[in-house]
Formats: sequence, structure tokens, C-alpha cells
Amino acid sequence: MKSMAIRFMDTYFGPALDLRVRLFNTLAAAGVLISLISAVSTGINGEGALTVAACLLLSAVGTALLFFAARTGRYQLCYTLTIVIVFFLIFPFTFFIGGGYDSAMPYYFVFAILFTIFMLNEKRALILAAVLLVFYVGLFIFAMRIPGMVRPLSTMRAEMTDKIVGFVIVSIALSLTMYAQTNLYREQQRKLDEQNAVLSQANRAKTEFLANVSHEMRTPLTVISVNIQTAMGIINRMDEAMKDPEAVRLLTEAQSEIMRLSRMAGGMLALSSVSDSVGKSKTNLTKLLDCTADMLGLLLSKRGNKLDTNISEGLTVFGDADLLVQVVVNLIQNSHDHTHDDVIRLHCARSGSTITVTVKDNGTGIVPELLPHVFERGVSGKGIDGCSTGYGLFLCKTVVESHGGGIWIESEPGKGAAAYFTLPVYEGQFGGDTV
Repeated sequence: MKSMAIRFMDTYFGPALDLRVRLFNTLAAAGVLISLISAVSTGINGEGALTVAACLLLSAVGTALLFFAARTGRYQLCYTLTIVIVFFLIFPFTFFIGGGYDSAMPYYFVFAILFTIFMLNEKRALILAAVLLVFYVGLFIFAMRIPGMVRPLSTMRAEMTDKIVGFVIVSIALSLTMYAQTNLYREQQRKLDEQNAVLSQANRAKTEFLANVSHEMRTPLTVISVNIQTAMGIINRMDEAMKDPEAVRLLTEAQSEIMRLSRMAGGMLALSSVSDSVGKSKTNLTKLLDCTADMLGLLLSKRGNKLDTNISEGLTVFGDADLLVQVVVNLIQNSHDHTHDDVIRLHCARSGSTITVTVKDNGTGIVPELLPHVFERGVSGKGIDGCSTGYGLFLCKTVVESHGGGIWIESEPGKGAAAYFTLPVYEGQFGGDTV
């Protein structure tokens, strides 16, 4: 007997079942039990054989749906049958023969609408629940207009008993439903917290790996680069007759590749720290941009370019100064790579709670086919040395978005390009010291 009870519980209420399945089985079993109790209660109160028959019919339908669903697994069909047979047919019939709105049936109507919301999916649930709501309101109005259609309960005692039983039944059913939903939410939240902890640990491991690899790469790359430059210096001091053009070409190409790898290592090192907000603080963006412009002056002069700045005073953001400098350097470097003997403009101004930084040039511009993809990892228009890594603009986008801003580029081939990025104004919401 005990083993049969255990099998029954596992089959209909086991934790391995979907929540909706368990909920349906619980409500169906409760409905069967409640209908039987109501049949007995109605018979004792002397409310007539028709009402008792309706309660027994409701019990039989619930039992049939319970076993049919468990045997076939067609729960959505059973949910729909429950709504059509029980809520649209049996409930209204019981409403008219069991006292109308003076009985406990309004409680059951509330239960029917909530059951529909819980059991069905998305729009279908909302549509059927709305139809039920209108339908039941219509029953109330019809019963008020044509009271002769309603068979009233015979005594005040019967009316009170019916309402108490209905109130208790619906309260228990809805409490069980909400209890099950709350338990499901807590279980899902616990699993989500565990998954987030695992993901966070994996992300930290990835960040540390990128930082370590990038850092370790830069040292040998620097040594190789210095050795190649030394070899190039020795070759340049040789007589022209002794120079081997092929050796010069190979060393030049090797130096270009070394610089490309060095930039990639620097990009990975920067990317590894973007998600880490430890380095963020209140930052004087005006001072940061002025210093960056002064630092890049010599670089731009090598191609005859000049940097024209128009930077508003007193601009402050909450961010990582090193990463923001790298964004500005990358944007100005891109303009420099595609501009010769011209002016590159660096503009920065505040509008409301947003600061917009603009880097604009009159260079070669970006072809329309490339423009929608310039912020993707590995996409490159190639710079003056032909060794662009495709990390620069991807890094810029990642950094800017990690600071709560946005970035975009406007360009027309042959007429230059303008890169814009925005940052939220610091308004004391994060704390921190000024950099």
C-alpha cells in the first residue's frame, strides 16, 4: 500500500515533473476531492439531486483529465479541455442551479481565470482569460436581469456553508499555486546565482590569461624589435655595394610584423582590463584630452599633419583614464594614418548630461562597404605601415560602452572621416577622486 502511494506521488507530483504539470495535477486532484466534498455537503443541505449530480460530474471530469494527461503527456490539450468543459460549461451550469452570485461560484470564477493564466502560454492565456472574464461578468448581468433562471439556495445556512466551503477551497488552491510558483522562482534564482558564480570565475580566469599572455609577449617582442633595428642600423652603415636588398626587405617586413604583434598584445592587455571597474574614478576629461593632444603632436608632424583642438573646460567623467587615453590615441592614430599634410580636429563639448568627443579629418575616408563593420574585431582598413591589427576600433567600442557611452563613425570616401564617442557626465553618483 505504501509503495503504491509513493508511485502515485512520483507519477503525479514528483519533483522531476514540470511545474505546470505538477500544478495541473495538484489542482485536478484538489478539484476531484473538492467536488466530492461539495456533493456530500450539498446532499446534506438538501439542495437537490441536480446540484449533487453536477458536483459528481465535475469530479468525474477531473479524474478523467488527470489520468488522461499522465498517460498521454498531452497536458496542453488537457489544460484547454479543462477550460472549455469545466470553466465554460460546468461552472456556469453550477452557477445557475447553485444560487447564482449569492453562492460561492464567484470565488470559483476567480480561480478559473487565474488557472488559465498559469496553465496556458503567453497570448493564448491572456486572450482566454479575458474571454472568461467577460463571460462571467455576462453571467452576473444575465442572472440579475432574469432572476428566474437562477435556482436559489434554500436557506441562509446553506448559503453560508456554500460560501465558506468555496472560500476555503479557492484560498487553498491559490495558496498552493503561489507557493509552487515562489518555490520555482527561488530554485531558478539559486541556479542562476550558481551559474553566475561559475561564469564570473571563468571570466576572471580568461581575463588573467589574456593579461598574462599579453604581458609575456611584449618582452620578447621588444627584444626582437630592438635586435632588428640594430641589424638595420648596421646594414645602413655599410657601403651600398655591400648591402643586400633582399636582406633589407626581409628585415623591414619582420619589423612590421613585430610591431603588429606588439599592438595586438597591447590591445589584448587593454581588453582584459575593460570589464574591471577597479581602475575607474572621477576623471578630468579636459586635462586628459589636452595632455593626449600634446603627446601626439610629434607623431602627427612626421606626415605634415597638425592637431587642432577645441576642448571645453571643466569636463568630468567617471572612468579609467588609461583606457580613455587609448581610445583617443587610437582614433587620432587612425586619422593620422589616412591623412597627409592636413589638419586633424579634436573637439569635445558637453550637451546636457552627455559629453561628446569628436576626431575629424579630411583624409581618404572609409569605403561604404567597410563602414558598417569597422568596430568588429579583426576588421581593418590598413594603416600607413600596412600592419593594422583590426583591434583598435573594436577596443574603442568596448571601452566606451563599458563606460556607459556610445561610439560611431561618419565618413565619405575621399572627403575624410569623423569619429564620435559619448560619455556620461560625472555628477557625483559614483564617488572617487579626480584624476
